[in-house]
Amino acid sequence: MSGVEPRRIAVVGGGITGVSAALFLQSDGHTVILFEPDEFGIGTSMGNAGVISLASCIPTAMPGIPARVPKMLLDPYGPLSIRWGYLPTLTPWLIAFLRNCTKDRARRNSLAKAALLDRAHAAYETLIAMADAEALVSRRGMMKVYETEADFEAARFEVELLQLTGRRYDVVTGDEIRQLEPGLAPIFSKGLFFDDNSGIVNPGRLVARFAETFLAKGGTVVAERVTNFHTSRPNTVITDAGTYKADTIVLAAGSWTARLASQLGARLMLDAERGYHVMLPHPETPLNRPIALTKHSVFLSPMEHGMRLTTGVELGGNEAPPDYTRARRMIGRVAPSVKGFRAEEQSAWLGFRPSTPSGVPYIGAVSGKPDVYVAAGGGHVGMTMGPISGRIISDLVAGRDPDIDLTPYRIDR
Repeated sequence: MSGVEPRRIAVVGGGITGVSAALFLQSDGHTVILFEPDEFGIGTSMGNAGVISLASCIPTAMPGIPARVPKMLLDPYGPLSIRWGYLPTLTPWLIAFLRNCTKDRARRNSLAKAALLDRAHAAYETLIAMADAEALVSRRGMMKVYETEADFEAARFEVELLQLTGRRYDVVTGDEIRQLEPGLAPIFSKGLFFDDNSGIVNPGRLVARFAETFLAKGGTVVAERVTNFHTSRPNTVITDAGTYKADTIVLAAGSWTARLASQLGARLMLDAERGYHVMLPHPETPLNRPIALTKHSVFLSPMEHGMRLTTGVELGGNEAPPDYTRARRMIGRVAPSVKGFRAEEQSAWLGFRPSTPSGVPYIGAVSGKPDVYVAAGGGHVGMTMGPISGRIISDLVAGRDPDIDLTPYRIDR
């Protein structure tokens, strides 16, 4: 792009955020080296619920959560579990999370997320067109369903946040739910339908397609694990197998970003919300769109290779082995919600959502290091936030106005 001084840029991390940043930076004429030790499309960006969710401004930290935590932890079907051996490491993050569980902070955090979501669609459309990936996107919206009027009434504050942030939605009745989703059992009395949201029929393939496009346009991939940096002019990226010079460094390594950033003097309040999914066969009448079963804190997402059941938050860092017990328990729990439900497990998966206590990601330059940038912390909407985060990074590197107040996302907040 004219007017942008070409640089040699190292992007660390090959998930949706890193690949998006690489593509936008490459479009500006920069020489981009992408560091990703694993195959593309097999990490956390693969295993999510597969939603481009412009509606997902609701933070995880919400009023009422602190009072519910003990019950959630004791419930074997509950949406929250903690690896107690990790608690000493987790405590600062957990305290900050609980401090965000007020109405005022929830409103502030929702507005910060919404400002990014307002721009997420355009960023995604650019990359989808660039990668010729329209076939991997299903534009049928998303729905949240409630079994009883009392369940819907309990979500009143969430609806207030949707209104506050200008999200687009329709309240639908039980009859309308059955018309939109004939595959659901007729047990839902109310729902929220978001017609401007989209499903991704295979998130892993979408990320891999973006990476293939980056390579086809002349990008370089280094399949080595980044371990450290030297920040000078030029900067140096140190891997487990070599060293690489770069004018600019972009850290977009998901839940591993905090450890890498600490070696650059940046302290990020960022940890892994471990999330699980189980792949099942499509039911007799496949779902038309991703469905959030609010009673069970579960997403059911129709994909090209089956129906994905995504559930739960486990706090335990990046190193502990997976425990699929809760995810598998939910199979029987949600079966009555879907007609012709087929409970044959095809695969089970664990991923590491990079999450901040507020739910607001980090996007910007590292203080005192103007040639080092961070984009991480998308949490439960990381798949949606990835392209807009990458686009903002490219704007900052180019010295362009990103058309958004970046104060809420600053690295030293």
